[in-house]
Parts: sequence; structure tokens; C-alpha cells
Amino acid sequence: MPQSLEPANAPAAIAEPSAPVLVSVIVRSMDRPLLQQALASLAAQTHPHIEVLVVAVHAGHAPLPATVGPHPLRLIPTEAQRPRSVAANVGLAEARGRCILFLDDDDWLMPGHIARLVQALHQHPSARAAYTGVALVDADNRPLGQTFDLPFDAVRQMAGNLTPIHAVLFDASLVAAGCRFDEALDRYEDWDFWLQLARHTVFVHLPGVSAVYRIHDSSGVHEDVAQASLQLYAKWQGQWGPREIGELMRRVWSHAELETQLNTAEERRRQAEQKGHETLAAMAALSQQLEQRLELRLAEQAENLRALNQQLGQQSAHAEQLHAQHQALLNSTSWQVTLPLRWIIDLAHAALRPFRR
Repeated sequence: MPQSLEPANAPAAIAEPSAPVLVSVIVRSMDRPLLQQALASLAAQTHPHIEVLVVAVHAGHAPLPATVGPHPLRLIPTEAQRPRSVAANVGLAEARGRCILFLDDDDWLMPGHIARLVQALHQHPSARAAYTGVALVDADNRPLGQTFDLPFDAVRQMAGNLTPIHAVLFDASLVAAGCRFDEALDRYEDWDFWLQLARHTVFVHLPGVSAVYRIHDSSGVHEDVAQASLQLYAKWQGQWGPREIGELMRRVWSHAELETQLNTAEERRRQAEQKGHETLAAMAALSQQLEQRLELRLAEQAENLRALNQQLGQQSAHAEQLHAQHQALLNSTSWQVTLPLRWIIDLAHAALRPFRR
């Protein structure tokens, strides 16, 4: 399964979005009421250059308008029942666009879906197929919490389908190279088609969801697919050479090693989580100790402050007492009567001061 293109067979790169690429959208229609929602999602696409081909699966399909939003629409009726693969090939034969995308009548696209994929092909000129994520919803459009958004893996694609049919935009040159839906397959015809494309081109994976796959009673996902898988493997086992078989064997034998790595990583994660819990517990204990020490220190400081305030109160009372005694002395009769005597004594001390030297 080659993973690169031969330069001689590579088509010209997708033009800049300013020169719009015509995209043919092929809708295989069972004429269900859900078709109107699928068409409404095409009318809302931001990519400006789209043609819509509605391929009737059975006779008596209801007529459709000539346009859907700004885009032309063609209904391709039938007089006999068309199997899924036959209807897809009818659409491929009628498509006029440089790029092609399928949309079944019970699914729908978000407004930027086609524009994103055209841009992805423009940015990867060596690729002729690009795909993005698809979300799963139930019959009432309630999200199921699942998406198809895996990176491209050619070996994994050999073991199972990577994506729903409306996730992939591919260059029409792949049809010219001989890629067709196998009309012997009534199930997994899209998976078989992707395997064909992968022999001519790499697939660009554009992460992010911009399309919706509806799961309901008539969507076909509840049917037994074991026999369909065996039928597809019976077709491809003769086409897979030593390289492909070798890659499959290597992947199988490396499974045990990958499982060991996963278990080791899980054990390390568990140990780190346990260590984290232990660290948090130690930090909590230390925090509690520091809090207790702080409370004790604050209590000691509060006690010291109360003792200091008491001492200051006592000193203030003693000072007031001394002041009162001093005032009483100054106001006493004896202090006032002895004032002249204290004056004479002071003069005598002053007269005798020179003789004391």
C-alpha cells in the first residue's frame, strides 16, 4: 500500500480558495424525511462552489428543487433498486467537480466542513484525500459522546474503517485512476474505497469535528458485519504484498510490548498519584503544626501585652501619687514660711563658692 505519490502521476495542487474549487457532493438518497436536513446543511456550507447530486436509491423518489441554497442540485432518478455501491458509482460518473465528497441522506455537515477540507488539500499538495472528525448522535440529534477523529494509519486502515464516508474529501483524479466502489460489496463499500485510494495517495488528517453521523434503527450499524468483514478480507488478502503483511505482523507482535509500556505508564501514573497524595498529606500535617505554633505564639504575645499594660497602669498610678505629694508640699505652710530662710542659705552658698576651689 504505497504511502507516497509518483510525481508523474500527481495532479496539479488544489488552487487557492480565492479561485474556488468545484466540489461535487454525492447524496445517496432513500427519500427519507431526514434528507431535508442533510440538504439544509449543504445550503449552509461556507465553501462557495458546490454542486449537489442526489442519487435516488429506489424508483419514485420525490422531486427536488433545482437549487439548495446557492448551489445547483441535480436529482438522478432510477427505475430499479440501486444497491449502495451502485448508487455511489452513479454519483462518481455524474460528478463534474475537481473534488468529491459523499453525504448520506441521514447525516449532515457543519457549515465549515467542505471549506476546511479544501483548505487542507491546498496546504498539502502531495495529498489527494483529506478527512476530519465526525461526531455521533442518536436519532434525536443528542450527542453520544463519541467521535471518529483518529490520525491516519495505513496499517490500522487495513484492519478496520477509520472514518464515515462524509468525513473524506478526495480529488476526482483518483476516480480517473480507476478507483470505484466494488459493486459486489453491500457493506463496507466505503472502507474498500478508502483502501483503493490509499494505494494512490496519502490521507491528510485534519483534527476537529465538523460533521455528524446519526445512529438510528435504519442507519445499518446494527446489522451483522462479521460476514461483510470476511468478504472484504477475502478480496484484499490477495492484493496485500509482503510489505503490507509484514507491517500487519509487526503490529500484532508489538502489541504485547505496547501493552507492557501502557501498563508501566499506568503504574508510574498510579505511583505518582500516590506520592502526590502523600505529599499533600504531609503538607497538610505541616500546615496544621505551623497553625498550632502560630496560635501558641499569639497567645504568648497577648499575655505579655496584658502584663505590660498592667505594669504601665501601676507606673502611671505611682506617678500620679508622686505628683500629688509634690503639689501638697508646694502648697504647705512650712514650705511657704521657710522660703526666706532658703533664700539666705542660697546666698551664703553663692558667697562661699569662690573659696571652695
